[in-house]
Amino acid sequence: MTSAANMSAVLGQCSRGTECDSQFKIYMALSVLGAFISACGGTPGYIVLLRSIKPDLKSLALGMQTLIIRTLGGIPPPIYFGALIDRTCLKWGTKQCGGRGACRFYDSNAFRLTFLGLIFGLYILGNMLWGVLYVKIIKRQKKLALREQAKENGVEGNRLSNGHANISIVKHKGDANNESSI
Repeated sequence: MTSAANMSAVLGQCSRGTECDSQFKIYMALSVLGAFISACGGTPGYIVLLRSIKPDLKSLALGMQTLIIRTLGGIPPPIYFGALIDRTCLKWGTKQCGGRGACRFYDSNAFRLTFLGLIFGLYILGNMLWGVLYVKIIKRQKKLALREQAKENGVEGNRLSNGHANISIVKHKGDANNESSI
């Protein structure tokens, strides 16, 4: 850290490089594109919800979805965004009563990395959770398809489990003389 005796302040803005304007335009274009793509998922999400719920439960499902999204997306983010952004403060103001006031000066690089890093991290976490959900749904659909296929082929399966091994007792409808097979 440098000593305060060798520093001075100058009125006005700090000088910046020529690439700053082009980087800002690229950032804004990517932000607008990302917001548009993100918003495109809202209507299909509602359609999937409405088509996958029984008619008498649709209003309850929409209410629960709205409650969960507003609760998880509206209350916690200001808290954790604020707490992480406060860590980038270099100079805190003071209140008249002597307590800590608002931040007067932020470390711009740390602020940028914290803010965009948190957004990116939450985006990755959300996509990973969707991926896990997708895999579970696919596995469930395959399992249901195999059960339907077994019913169509005339096979009734009873599954027994002793905690260590699964035993499947299969009875064929067409063969009355055969007993069960393990």
